[in-house]
Amino acid sequence: MALISFSLSRRSNSFLIKLIPLAFFLCLSLQLPIVKGRIQLQTLNIIPPNLAKACSNNNECISWIQTDRSKADLDSLQKADLKTIGFLALKKIEQEATNVSITVRMKLLNNSDRLSSDTQQALSDCNDHFIPAIELIDDAVDSTVNGAFNDAINYYTIAITDFEVCYPRLKAMRTANSVDVDDYVDNHIAEVANARNALVKFIHIPLDILKVVAASSPR
Repeated sequence: MALISFSLSRRSNSFLIKLIPLAFFLCLSLQLPIVKGRIQLQTLNIIPPNLAKACSNNNECISWIQTDRSKADLDSLQKADLKTIGFLALKKIEQEATNVSITVRMKLLNNSDRLSSDTQQALSDCNDHFIPAIELIDDAVDSTVNGAFNDAINYYTIAITDFEVCYPRLKAMRTANSVDVDDYVDNHIAEVANARNALVKFIHIPLDILKVVAASSPR
């Protein structure tokens, strides 16, 4: 089946910011329920066999890949083959990583005169790793579309390393062990660190799915 893109490519990141007002308008137009600032979308009532297989029957994986999907997205997911599920997982994590990257870049662009030199350096270091990581995810997407699943796994594995390399600099600016805004030297570092940690919590899922897809593909 045809692969459908549910997110913007890295070449359209700057356009993403302009879509925020439009997204809010569409939510109102479509009367989607909003709770605590987030659109509350549906989930699948019955988990399709291919999704269960791609996720190795892992509930966290099954739940994550459905999160923040429209009904049309879920309908496509219901009918998706393994290759498409791998594609959707990569596009989802790519979008989530792009959102964190935009947060970092906006802080550097809009708050440069208010950031300490240490904060600027920490954010710049993360930005320097996030940009190539997102490009690698995009390479993994292209490889998945072309059926080169082992290449996709390799690209994505390197991308994970870039996301992990970003953290030590942020961690060095913590004042306590728990991850909270008050535990960092300023709220800019805290916001980026918490967003990055939320991303990394699920970053293994696309890799696990790709491994299932690769193992199930014809030799």
